[in-house]
Amino acid sequence: MGNWWILVKERFSPASYIPMIAVFTAVNGLYLSKQAEMEWNWTQFFLTFILLLSFFFRMRLFDEIKDYEVDLKINPTRPLARGILSVIQVKKALLLLIIFELILAAFVGGWNSFIVHGLAIGYSLLMYEEFFIGDFLRPHLTTYAVTHTFSSFLLAISAGVAMTGISITDFHADIYIFFLMNWAFFNLFEFARKTFAVSEERPGVLSYSNIFGRTGAWLLSTSQAAIGIILVSSAKIEPLVIAAFVLYLAASSLYLIQGNAKAAKIFRNSSAAYLLVHYIIVIYVLGAS
Repeated sequence: MGNWWILVKERFSPASYIPMIAVFTAVNGLYLSKQAEMEWNWTQFFLTFILLLSFFFRMRLFDEIKDYEVDLKINPTRPLARGILSVIQVKKALLLLIIFELILAAFVGGWNSFIVHGLAIGYSLLMYEEFFIGDFLRPHLTTYAVTHTFSSFLLAISAGVAMTGISITDFHADIYIFFLMNWAFFNLFEFARKTFAVSEERPGVLSYSNIFGRTGAWLLSTSQAAIGIILVSSAKIEPLVIAAFVLYLAASSLYLIQGNAKAAKIFRNSSAAYLLVHYIIVIYVLGAS
């Protein structure tokens, strides 16, 4: 267990992931609860949070395995690369997590939740196999990213269904539009975290800044926030969301103007913080409505 804790601390930091998964669970669960005119249930929320925590941790383990051969050369200090855990140990844990998620999904949200979360698991397994076109996808960083972050849309639906137990056959178009908001904001997070100053770039490591340049990388990230706001507008959430977006543009523009390592770090941190703030605002507005 000590070795697993090392991997968690280094590659799945609780301080970063737990707040993000909590607000992700809350915003999607609360939205669908409101649509279904159901009362908020803290037990349902906690169990759904555990379900999604397992899913996100499993995604991290998938990436650790996929990156193993590269990490041996480029990132030898990562847990698997330095032998803290073996690939076989991680694969066994993945199987147990999949079984655990299916059982928990059925327990929390019944048959509807079991089916929807099963679909999300199936998509995650396709991601693990890189849709069987990994040789094509890997050199195309943006395409690779958006095909993988699409899982956030499926997981958002899973969170909502687990919280409410309702069937996706009862969804109307605005529900799907709202859940697509998650895809845009996860794209923002993914694009921003791989955007650097020139001095931070590493040979042989793809980033959005070395593909599109500083301006292109900034536009790529901020465009996703703009798309996310348009999608969330299906829930009639406006002033505070717009205000947060404007503040984010102001903070992130430092990278656009200066482009040094300090500004790039501010851009990455402000993007992650903005994702959390956006979700918290949406939760607040939904809760007050």
